[in-house]
Amino acid sequence: MKAIVFRLKSALLRFFLITLAVVLPTLAHAQSSGDSQSVKALTSNPSGALVVLRDRGLFAIDGDTSTEIPLPTPDAGAQPTSLAKGADGSIYLAGPGLGVWRYNSANNSWQALNNTLPDLGVTAMATHATQAGTLYAYLGEDGMFRSRDGGAEWVKVDGGPREPVQAFLHSDMPGSMESGWLFAGTTRGVARSMDCFCFWGDAGDLRGTVSAISYDPAAPENVYAVVEGQLHHSTDGGETWANVKAPGTVTALTFSPVHGFVTAVEGGNLFAHGDGGEWTPVYE
Repeated sequence: MKAIVFRLKSALLRFFLITLAVVLPTLAHAQSSGDSQSVKALTSNPSGALVVLRDRGLFAIDGDTSTEIPLPTPDAGAQPTSLAKGADGSIYLAGPGLGVWRYNSANNSWQALNNTLPDLGVTAMATHATQAGTLYAYLGEDGMFRSRDGGAEWVKVDGGPREPVQAFLHSDMPGSMESGWLFAGTTRGVARSMDCFCFWGDAGDLRGTVSAISYDPAAPENVYAVVEGQLHHSTDGGETWANVKAPGTVTALTFSPVHGFVTAVEGGNLFAHGDGGEWTPVYE
């Protein structure tokens, strides 16, 4: 009897070990695949295709087609984190250790725009809403830099908001003494300044770390911000904010001429927001 029980226990143990050997790699692959799908930034190209920066690379999504865009090959340790589209449709990529790069779609190549930056520690960048050659880059303790010639020459224009900037945009919302407004997502909330860099102040009382920020080019008073995964919307240029129910924990935002307002959620899925408030999946 003891021998039978021993053989049964041995058989069960072998079955358990074989099951683990089969299941664990599958689970590990699923986890790894999910992580690699995470979206860090969004924009769109001149044709309206979404440009998606994932942990596993950069992709252009046009209808059911997803095309990988090879990333630039800078120094090891560089972290692409920001995407922006210029007024002329140019696509820019930036991040710590990477600096700022512009994509040339004619020959599928990248051009570094870092010659006059003090270092490559760019944590956020933005493009001017209407001036194709005007770019903005935030370099932490080095402050805020602007280029008026497409990145050939950068000049420090401001120290930036009091808190570190995580996300950044330029808007042609009316009311500025110059050409528009700058909105910065910081570790405290949303900061706002006219683009004359006259003064940084709070945009409303939204509090928390802002990881993504965007606005509607057709109605610039409509600004969207993500605070710790939650989506918030302002209809008055950041004076007041309201929570918006999203289809998941939000990681990135953009406005597309084809899809309208698009969000990326945890896990990598993309959703477009309809006029009726519904969320529609954007398929790859």
